[in-house]
Amino acid sequence: MISAAYIASAATRLELELKIIRHFLLHPHAKEVRDAFVAAEMKERTESMKGFLAQKADRDRLDDLLAPSILRSHERWLENNLHHLKEFSENRLNQMELILRYALFEGFLQKIIGNILWEYPALRNRGIHAGLERKSSHKKCYDYHKRTLQQHPEGERIAWTIATVEAVDHLHFDQWKREATGSGTVYLWKYLNDAFGLAFPQKELWPTLERLRRIRNHVVHRSLELTISGDRMKDTQVYLSNFPTLLVQTAAKPYPKACTEEPPDEGDDGTPAYVLHVLLKDYF
Repeated sequence: MISAAYIASAATRLELELKIIRHFLLHPHAKEVRDAFVAAEMKERTESMKGFLAQKADRDRLDDLLAPSILRSHERWLENNLHHLKEFSENRLNQMELILRYALFEGFLQKIIGNILWEYPALRNRGIHAGLERKSSHKKCYDYHKRTLQQHPEGERIAWTIATVEAVDHLHFDQWKREATGSGTVYLWKYLNDAFGLAFPQKELWPTLERLRRIRNHVVHRSLELTISGDRMKDTQVYLSNFPTLLVQTAAKPYPKACTEEPPDEGDDGTPAYVLHVLLKDYF
């Protein structure tokens, strides 16, 4: 069972940790702090240069003359460009924050869906699952886990649940701009509605989650050069932090064996029972 109170607590903890990071790394730099940073950086560069020259087999007098010049040039560059580097570093922090928030968000979605599917096995018979089962990725995952769990009395059921949760994890949240879709296209909002009977009326919810998914994938898989705007960071904080809690609250009434609004038992992080079966290998 997974608890909305636990999810909210974990999101709040991450929020605090990110605030601490931003406060200490992006606090307006007083002159002495800036000078201390430059001094520490130059000390490290100087030691590195000394080490390089000491190991250079063909070291000559010209090397010893050039080294101080190179170091002074780097020091001037740092002093003149530190404010630009600060702005660049802030975007790196934005990228890091989005990736961390998305990782927490994605992990909770997997736990919520996994708990519901495991505690309510009859949901397997709903039509939308037949479409997921036809995907080659689902079949491959299912066959692999069924084979490795063949000695477990619940092995087939565990294998199906693992494969289905993984398939759902790969669904897009909503149709993207000018994106072509086929008749069998399934988005997460449709899956939650058809599989669990859960609907969310918030108009901007699914397009915003899809945008954040694409931003996260761009940063992780394509390029770190993407600048993340203040508006997108607000979306990250609001939607990625709050939707898992909303999902559990909405599912708590129809699926009380899987979701609750009550605080969890000590040590219970909402990991579904089928995952524990695999992790503990209690079938040996």
